[in-house]
Amino acid sequence: KQLKPMSDRPEVFAVVRQRFDREATVLESVGKGHSQIPDLYAYFEEDGKFYLVQEWIDGQPLSDLAASPWSEEQVCTLLSHTLSALTHVHGLGLIHRDIKPDNIILRQADQLPCLIDFGAVKELMNTVTVNDPSSLAIGTPGYMPAEQAIGRPTFSSDLYSLGMTAIFLLTGRSPAQIPTDSRTGEVLWQQFAPDVSPAFAAVITKAVQPTAQNRYSTADEMQSAIPSQSTKAVSIFPTVISSKP
Repeated sequence: KQLKPMSDRPEVFAVVRQRFDREATVLESVGKGHSQIPDLYAYFEEDGKFYLVQEWIDGQPLSDLAASPWSEEQVCTLLSHTLSALTHVHGLGLIHRDIKPDNIILRQADQLPCLIDFGAVKELMNTVTVNDPSSLAIGTPGYMPAEQAIGRPTFSSDLYSLGMTAIFLLTGRSPAQIPTDSRTGEVLWQQFAPDVSPAFAAVITKAVQPTAQNRYSTADEMQSAIPSQSTKAVSIFPTVISSKP
């Protein structure tokens, strides 16, 4: 990946250089600790640009695998494996901040979901002020909750994003196509996935609560709440998962 800071002001560039080294070191440790997060092989700066050399994940993003809605069992399996990776990330004190269908790749070799494109690097390149370089909101509209939109993400912000990803898979609809309650802000998604069991629907609905304290507080807590978890890879569902020729 080639990364170029938005500002070329010397004082800003100095901050970016310092933080790039720090963030790259963090990414290196995260990747080494879990098989569903790409390894970082090297990082360097050249001609005012910054580079990350990362493991290539041979597979397809979930956004390319949702031509039709997924079944409850499929989404349960995917969530269970993804939450395992998130438990590792959060255990290191990190927040991904940009979980969405484009940033979860189903790896061809074993059909496990891999998390890519951590938001910290995007924030770094968008740094425009020395005083508060972390004040910018990083994430994708529709997949990030309100607290993240004002630059105050928590661990449960990632769970919200994962819940919205699950809703996308279950309904085949993007967040912009899912209405919300004008009074409470709750996501009104179940009408578009009527076959989902009440138990699993309750898990997803809790994950996407508009207020952070009403969601699951940890990835482990959410994983434990998922009914009928499967330890198999998602490839047991060939009607949804297919490799490119």
